[in-house]
Amino acid sequence: MDKKQTSNEKRFYIPLELTSETIITEEYKNCAIRWWKIGNRMVRAILIPATKEQYYEYMRPLWREDKRQQRHGTDEVSADKVRDDYELEVPDDFNLEETILKEELLAALRQELAALRDINRTILLMLADGSSEAATGKAVGLSQKAVNKRKHKLYALLKEHLEDFR
Repeated sequence: MDKKQTSNEKRFYIPLELTSETIITEEYKNCAIRWWKIGNRMVRAILIPATKEQYYEYMRPLWREDKRQQRHGTDEVSADKVRDDYELEVPDDFNLEETILKEELLAALRQELAALRDINRTILLMLADGSSEAATGKAVGLSQKAVNKRKHKLYALLKEHLEDFR
């Protein structure tokens, strides 16, 4: 006999990333598509119901990596990878100043993106992933024209805030 879930029982879901290669069965064709964080990336996904055991098995590698980063820090190199006789090969066209400027620009851009409201950040992420303005508007509840206006305002804002890097 099927046991129905009551309102106080916790439900478990596993996000399934939607790509051009993803095959969706009839059962999940009409599921809501949401932006979901898988690992360190935000992706378009649908949520697939799962048992508690399946959910914990899916999440274990992600939790393990998060704990490792908390213990060792993201910038540290593990001891088994460090060798005294390791020589770094530098390409002939390597420019340290240019590389540092790019890193500073990326850090400033990440900081500006983190300061944006969720809807604005979602719009920029979807447009960067190749979604159309109409599809983006549908996902965030705005018209295509509103998404276009916000996009241009956001680009102008980022250009103004990152003017030092031009």
